[in-house]
Amino acid sequence: MMVKRLILILVAVGGLVLVYAAWSALDRPIQTVVVSGEPTQAERRRVEESMASAELAGILSTDLEVIEARLRQMGWTRDVTVRRHWPDRLEIRLHKVVPVARWGDHDYLAANGQPLQLPDHYADLPSLNAQISTPQQTMEVYRLLQLFASRQALRITHLTESPQGEWQVGFASGMRLRLGSSDVYERMDRFLRAYAVALKDQPRRIDYVDARYTSGIAVRFEQQQKNDKPLAGQMGLATGVLSVHLMNNGS
Repeated sequence: MMVKRLILILVAVGGLVLVYAAWSALDRPIQTVVVSGEPTQAERRRVEESMASAELAGILSTDLEVIEARLRQMGWTRDVTVRRHWPDRLEIRLHKVVPVARWGDHDYLAANGQPLQLPDHYADLPSLNAQISTPQQTMEVYRLLQLFASRQALRITHLTESPQGEWQVGFASGMRLRLGSSDVYERMDRFLRAYAVALKDQPRRIDYVDARYTSGIAVRFEQQQKNDKPLAGQMGLATGVLSVHLMNNGS
């Protein structure tokens, strides 16, 4: 019995030694890391910098979940997939989140309002900035206002919320629109109706439109003097100010 047990132990140890030897032979050092998913140069550089400080073992012993978690912390990927390619190559596939707006001075927003920190600069995106609302709430306001604005082929390039909760819209033409802190969508609709009737074909360049009045809007043109105050509630021109009173629905 003792001899049989000894033989079994030797066989088991020998098997473990063979497995270890085979594992060691197959677990080669990682020589190449491939980044796929159509990264930009800045994104590729960010991944390379992150991987440069990562501790990589062999191709079989490297913990892929640790690498994936590390790369997700970059903040601009929806998901990261890391795969082994024997004998000595890792493939990192990036599933990127596409930014749709700038947020503040440095960050960006995804379509769902998720903040992103991107290595690239996207100057052509609309700029959103809010002092009270969350990024998700601000994105929702922007999407609805842009939906309204598209009726008159207007494109929003800036949307800001003041510390008092008042919204202001900036359009690609340079025109600004003050909406205030309440009834924002109703005021946007009122502005668009007035824009279609009295402003769209104006030869003078509009500086800003104030839609915070009860039943009309006030318009200031660029040649307006700083000390002139906009008027509301009537139709007319006064030193560069156009006041439009809407009577069709009392809004």
